Amino acid sequence: MNMKTVEGLVGARSNINLSDTAMGVYRQAAQKGDTATAERALGYAGDMVDQAEAYETKAEEGMKADAKEQKEKAKADQEKIIEKRKEDQKELEARIEQSRNPDGDTVEISGDGKPVSAETAGTETAGSADAASSAGTQEMPPVVYNSAGEVYNQELPAEAEISVVV
Repeated sequence: MNMKTVEGLVGARSNINLSDTAMGVYRQAAQKGDTATAERALGYAGDMVDQAEAYETKAEEGMKADAKEQKEKAKADQEKIIEKRKEDQKELEARIEQSRNPDGDTVEISGDGKPVSAETAGTETAGSADAASSAGTQEMPPVVYNSAGEVYNQELPAEAEISVVV
């Protein structure tokens, strides 16, 4: 809360209380017929009301300043939110672009042990040598786990291909 607002509200309330006291003195003097005291009390009450109005004006100025400050803060917060969303959008777009063009290596394995991709087609002789050396080893059957964690064997067709993106 702005200091002008606090000062204005406290000052206005204090002066209104003082004018109430002066009005009480005026009423008592008027009942007794003491016109000099009544006029003096009425003058004090009028002065206190004038001062209360001045403090009220000060409080209004403070409230306007508070409202302006709140609007500026809200606008700054909104700009921060917009900037954050723009950054998040750029980051998301970068991730989408990266997922479209993977930088990692791709490995494809065929059931025959032969090269699958065009990149490895030139190394067919090396692949054949590897296939010949592994021909003496026994191939493990594929294993599948169910949701309970139990193992059961399942025969896969010979044309099955596996792709791994790293």
